[in-house]
Amino acid sequence: MHERTPNGASSTMPLRPANWLLALFSAAAVAGFVLVHQRALHDWQIDLHLYAYALDVWRAGLDPYRAEFLAMYYLYPPVFLYLEGFLAHLLPGPWGRISFTALHLSATCALPLVLAHFYFRKPWLTPWFALLLFFASPRFTGMLVLCEMNIATILYFLGFVAAAPGIRRNRWEWFYVAVFLAAMVKFTFLAMLLLPLLAGRRQWIQSVICGAAVAAANLGQMVLWPQLYQEYRWAMTRGILDQQAFGFGVFGVMASYNSKHSGGVGRAPFVISGILAVLLAVSMFVLWRKLRSAYGSAIDLAGDGNWLALVVITIILVNPRLMQYDVDIALLAAYVLLVYGLRAKRLLLLYILLFLPSLLVPLVILNPHLHGVYESLIAFVAFGIGYWRLWREADGENPELLHRAATTA
Repeated sequence: MHERTPNGASSTMPLRPANWLLALFSAAAVAGFVLVHQRALHDWQIDLHLYAYALDVWRAGLDPYRAEFLAMYYLYPPVFLYLEGFLAHLLPGPWGRISFTALHLSATCALPLVLAHFYFRKPWLTPWFALLLFFASPRFTGMLVLCEMNIATILYFLGFVAAAPGIRRNRWEWFYVAVFLAAMVKFTFLAMLLLPLLAGRRQWIQSVICGAAVAAANLGQMVLWPQLYQEYRWAMTRGILDQQAFGFGVFGVMASYNSKHSGGVGRAPFVISGILAVLLAVSMFVLWRKLRSAYGSAIDLAGDGNWLALVVITIILVNPRLMQYDVDIALLAAYVLLVYGLRAKRLLLLYILLFLPSLLVPLVILNPHLHGVYESLIAFVAFGIGYWRLWREADGENPELLHRAATTA
């Protein structure tokens, strides 16, 4: 197989790894996960148990936000409590847990397939290989997410699936609905609005309306359930501080350092992570403008898997509190960008070089809340490499992009 390089020359594409090699690596990954992450297996469905516990406490007339579950606080807004209660009424007893488990397992397994097929579109990224990269990513991040069963993975899946018509035909209606619902549960999902802005056409007004609707809905919660909302804000503060669950992005590293040496978080982590998020977003719009200037305003960026991988990883990195269920997505996009930016041909070798150092992280970083710093570092490095390569191509000539621009004009 061959592809066209920016200067028009022919180069050999990365070859698909053989199925027997993928099977071997998959078996080794499962065995390695069982060996390394015994605690994760013990905490199977821990987030689902937290949801159920908070709902039981609330139904008993007590404050779900003050009730600790295995030193964990319930960090979800009042509307999620009411949604839980409604679903528990429809699916009483064990049926609710069974349904959520089935939905989470399905969404988690389908998410890398959706990204590989609709977004990244690499001939070498077969479904099996995508699943291996996702679940057996550094430190087995995807498998950890599968065990924890946080609802974020389901929300990401709904958002990326709903965006597929926008990617293909610039139809984003269902995507905005999905983002609205997701951001009502976790407001950080508003970062997904970068997708229609950077991969769609004429979506500024709709994106602003969606963001305003989320803000209005949160104000509505404050009016409808003032006491619950106040307790929710208390839980957000105390839960993150008491658990030191700052995430393992830039905010998490700075907050952990400040917490250890001064006993508080301070303002600097918020300010610096906010500035970083703005810089990431602005840099993407600068590159977007440069590509459109180089290849014409009709360029089909939504058809370029490398650009979409850069957009996906940006959506994750602008989130200040990076958790496993965020970084597993970023790592899949990061691998695509590294193959593209480094022009890697030996795909499994690259996978091994990324994965093996992650096994040494607990020996180097003693704070267990920061073990994911390695994954965050990979994501930031991949963003930089992918960005640099696309910038270079915008300075030259990319026949593939020119062809798409001509056919969509």
